[in-house]
Amino acid sequence: MPRTRPVLGVLAGLPTSDIDRGIAWLSVVLGEEPSARPMPVLADWYLGPAGTVQLGLDPDRAGGGLLTLQVDDVTAVAGRLRAAGITLEVDATSSERIAFGTATDPDGNAVTLVEAKPGFAPQGG
Repeated sequence: MPRTRPVLGVLAGLPTSDIDRGIAWLSVVLGEEPSARPMPVLADWYLGPAGTVQLGLDPDRAGGGLLTLQVDDVTAVAGRLRAAGITLEVDATSSERIAFGTATDPDGNAVTLVEAKPGFAPQGG
Protein backbone atom coordinates (compact mmCIF):
# COMPACT_ATOMS: atom_id res chain seq x y z
CA MET A 1 0.00 0.00 0.00
CA PRO A 2 1.47 3.40 -0.93
CA ARG A 3 2.36 5.64 1.93
CA THR A 4 0.58 8.99 2.04
CA ARG A 5 1.88 12.04 3.81
CA PRO A 6 0.08 15.26 4.59
CA VAL A 7 3.22 17.31 3.85
CA LEU A 8 3.90 17.89 0.16
CA GLY A 9 7.20 19.77 0.37
CA VAL A 10 9.50 21.90 2.46
CA LEU A 11 9.73 25.68 2.52
CA ALA A 12 12.60 26.58 4.81
CA GLY A 13 12.67 30.19 5.93
CA LEU A 14 15.41 32.44 7.27
CA PRO A 15 14.73 35.83 8.87
CA THR A 16 16.78 38.88 7.96
CA SER A 17 17.05 42.45 9.20
CA ASP A 18 18.01 43.75 5.73
CA ILE A 19 16.36 42.04 2.75
CA ASP A 20 18.80 43.35 0.11
CA ARG A 21 21.90 42.40 2.12
CA GLY A 22 20.36 39.00 2.92
CA ILE A 23 19.55 38.33 -0.73
CA ALA A 24 23.10 39.22 -1.78
CA TRP A 25 24.63 36.88 0.84
CA LEU A 26 22.26 33.94 0.29
CA SER A 27 22.60 34.25 -3.49
CA VAL A 28 26.34 33.66 -3.11
CA VAL A 29 25.78 30.64 -0.84
CA LEU A 30 23.12 29.10 -3.08
CA GLY A 31 25.00 29.98 -6.27
CA GLU A 32 22.07 31.73 -7.89
CA GLU A 33 19.77 34.72 -7.63
CA PRO A 34 16.28 34.30 -6.15
CA SER A 35 13.77 32.45 -8.29
CA ALA A 36 11.02 34.85 -7.24
CA ARG A 37 10.24 37.91 -5.14
CA PRO A 38 6.60 37.22 -4.15
CA MET A 39 6.58 40.37 -1.99
CA PRO A 40 9.07 43.18 -1.42
CA VAL A 41 9.95 41.62 1.96
CA LEU A 42 10.43 38.05 0.62
CA ALA A 43 12.78 36.21 -1.71
CA ASP A 44 12.39 32.57 -2.78
CA TRP A 45 14.94 30.14 -4.20
CA TYR A 46 13.21 27.12 -5.79
CA LEU A 47 15.36 24.02 -5.38
CA GLY A 48 13.20 21.69 -7.45
CA PRO A 49 11.81 18.64 -5.66
CA ALA A 50 14.09 19.38 -2.69
CA GLY A 51 11.95 22.35 -1.68
CA THR A 52 12.25 26.11 -1.38
CA VAL A 53 14.46 28.42 0.64
CA GLN A 54 12.73 31.64 1.60
CA LEU A 55 14.34 34.76 3.03
CA GLY A 56 11.99 37.10 4.83
CA LEU A 57 12.36 40.53 6.37
CA ASP A 58 11.85 39.94 10.09
CA PRO A 59 14.30 42.05 12.15
CA ASP A 60 13.00 40.71 15.47
CA ARG A 61 13.87 37.12 14.57
CA ALA A 62 16.96 37.77 12.45
CA GLY A 63 20.02 35.96 13.75
CA GLY A 64 18.19 32.99 15.21
CA GLY A 65 17.67 30.99 12.02
CA LEU A 66 19.10 27.59 11.19
CA LEU A 67 19.16 26.13 7.68
CA THR A 68 20.81 22.88 6.56
CA LEU A 69 21.35 22.15 2.88
CA GLN A 70 22.65 18.97 1.25
CA VAL A 71 25.36 19.50 -1.41
CA ASP A 72 27.37 17.17 -3.64
CA ASP A 73 30.82 18.48 -2.69
CA VAL A 74 31.08 20.59 0.46
CA THR A 75 34.82 21.19 -0.07
CA ALA A 76 34.22 22.68 -3.53
CA VAL A 77 31.41 24.87 -2.17
CA ALA A 78 33.66 26.01 0.69
CA GLY A 79 36.28 27.07 -1.86
CA ARG A 80 33.71 29.01 -3.89
CA LEU A 81 32.41 30.73 -0.76
CA ARG A 82 35.92 31.50 0.50
CA ALA A 83 36.66 33.22 -2.84
CA ALA A 84 33.57 35.38 -2.20
CA GLY A 85 34.68 36.26 1.34
CA ILE A 86 32.40 33.82 3.19
CA THR A 87 34.01 31.48 5.71
CA LEU A 88 32.93 27.84 5.72
CA GLU A 89 35.32 25.47 7.49
CA VAL A 90 34.72 21.87 6.43
CA ASP A 91 34.64 19.14 9.10
CA ALA A 92 35.07 15.73 7.46
CA THR A 93 36.14 13.83 10.58
CA SER A 94 33.48 14.32 13.29
CA SER A 95 30.93 12.09 11.55
CA GLU A 96 31.26 8.78 9.75
CA ARG A 97 28.24 9.70 7.60
CA ILE A 98 28.72 13.32 6.55
CA ALA A 99 31.18 16.12 5.92
CA PHE A 100 29.81 19.54 6.78
CA GLY A 101 30.52 23.19 7.35
CA THR A 102 28.54 26.11 8.74
CA ALA A 103 28.57 29.68 7.50
CA THR A 104 27.01 32.55 9.41
CA ASP A 105 25.13 35.27 7.54
CA PRO A 106 25.46 38.97 8.43
CA ASP A 107 22.53 38.67 10.87
CA GLY A 108 23.96 35.61 12.64
CA ASN A 109 21.74 32.93 11.06
CA ALA A 110 23.57 29.60 10.63
CA VAL A 111 23.58 27.89 7.23
CA THR A 112 25.08 24.41 7.35
CA LEU A 113 26.10 22.60 4.17
CA VAL A 114 26.21 18.81 4.34
CA GLU A 115 27.77 16.25 2.00
CA ALA A 116 26.82 12.61 2.45
CA LYS A 117 29.75 10.21 2.57
CA PRO A 118 29.59 7.07 0.39
CA GLY A 119 26.96 4.63 1.61
CA PHE A 120 24.82 7.20 3.43
CA ALA A 121 21.60 8.59 1.96
CA PRO A 122 20.25 11.34 4.27
CA GLN A 123 17.18 12.06 2.16
CA GLY A 124 15.34 9.09 3.67
CA GLY A 125 12.64 7.13 1.94
